[in-house]
Amino acid sequence: MARKPEPTISAVLIVKDEEEYLARCLESVRWVDEIVVYDTGSTDRTVEIARQFTDTVIEGYWNDDFGDARNRALAHATSEWVLIVDADETFEANPRALRKHLAAGKANFFTVTVSTRVAAAGVAHVPVVSVRLFRKADGRYTGALHEQVVPRPEVSMSLRPLPGAAIRHSGYSEGPEAMAVRLRRNLEIAEREVASAEAGSGGTAGLALRQANLARTLSAVGRTEEALALAEQVYREGDLPDEATELFASTMVLTAAHTRDFELARTWARRLRGVLGNPVWADSLLVDIAALEGSAELTLDLLECVPTTVVDHRGRQFRRLDRAGHELWALHRLGRIGEAHGVARRAALAGVVPGHPAQLLEWLGADGVRQMVALLPDDAWQLLGVLCTHAPASPAAHQVLSLMAQARPDDLTPVLCARRLVFASDLAGLEEAASWSARMRTVGLDEHCPLVTIAVGIEVPAAQRARAAALALFAYGDSRALPPLETALAQIAPEDQAELAAQLDVLAPGLVQHA
Repeated sequence: MARKPEPTISAVLIVKDEEEYLARCLESVRWVDEIVVYDTGSTDRTVEIARQFTDTVIEGYWNDDFGDARNRALAHATSEWVLIVDADETFEANPRALRKHLAAGKANFFTVTVSTRVAAAGVAHVPVVSVRLFRKADGRYTGALHEQVVPRPEVSMSLRPLPGAAIRHSGYSEGPEAMAVRLRRNLEIAEREVASAEAGSGGTAGLALRQANLARTLSAVGRTEEALALAEQVYREGDLPDEATELFASTMVLTAAHTRDFELARTWARRLRGVLGNPVWADSLLVDIAALEGSAELTLDLLECVPTTVVDHRGRQFRRLDRAGHELWALHRLGRIGEAHGVARRAALAGVVPGHPAQLLEWLGADGVRQMVALLPDDAWQLLGVLCTHAPASPAAHQVLSLMAQARPDDLTPVLCARRLVFASDLAGLEEAASWSARMRTVGLDEHCPLVTIAVGIEVPAAQRARAAALALFAYGDSRALPPLETALAQIAPEDQAELAAQLDVLAPGLVQHA
């Protein structure tokens, strides 16, 4: 008897400018039969990285329609099943068990829980259950924003959770300019979708869903009063399905809390509780509200009321450690630093980055951060490095990367992230710049030498440029530093020349006389 062939799977992505995350994502799905990467116009190394993992890289286009882009990508998949992941996500599952489950034929659409790794104070996170694996012939996408998988005409949807599978989302950690561009784009799409629904496309449920998407986007761009007013209208009209109300209400909890209307925030938390199979998500949002109110005692009391771990009927896992950012903030405010260090260590072991660089240093101090980063698993370790690159105006980013480099001297992540930061006089002292220069040169990144970066910095004071250039020349013989050294020396006021000459003689004995 012939053995039944195993189900084939294509991992399908749409991407744009994802060089920071893409390799980790593709590595997590390398076991599939085919990887399809549809690029919508990247200007960085995204396409180059994708080609290292697959030959099926399509240089496509973007038309402000996520659903359409997903469908164009799906058209290039040749396997029986398609697995949908985003570039800033990693997929976790046992490939053999997954294929066995698909072969059992119990469903044609499967949901996967999507969880975010970063848990910073003031940022709510409820894991999302999303259709991410389905039979290609049976499904397609609809919706220009917050696109959804739907069955094709004449196909019945049999939907089940995919056991043993999870998606880890790195969180939106792009810089403020990139974030602003993304949000403006989403707002334009959301407004267009509502206008289309109001013209008669999609019925009342379709209109309610698009209005809810618009309310969430208005909140994200800071138009909170409009967002809350529209949200109230959508909720009272009652046309939004429960599964969509869940994410919508979660967003409105924090929207209200950020406007300091904490009573309205609690009202939305009660509404959320009404559509949940397990109240733990609503209860955890009460923790977020308390943190935003600035009540450390209440935050800790509410955390004590939520369980350590819960898996609900939809397969989503709740972990109290995903609120570690709130706990660290509260413990720090109450002066319970030893307890904060313990929470940070437990969070790190669980793969949770419990805050951004400046927060971690404030709550834990340098010693606490050093202990915490040493315990991070690889994916969370890399995520923290990326978060540092998005805080270039903060000395905390340099300090956390330095602590990471001390914790793992042979790991390239801190060095690769540090090279993206601007080493200006107000951000990095000469000693710190010299330390990073040595690390980068050790791994062959001479061209990114921070000392040379400071030496050629137009906005850096001339004396600081001269000191950095002299050190680069003396320590490394880097000829790139000679022209900026000469330029800087020519700009020093006569009354300051003797003092600078003495400093340079200490840093680079005999160099200036020969320059």
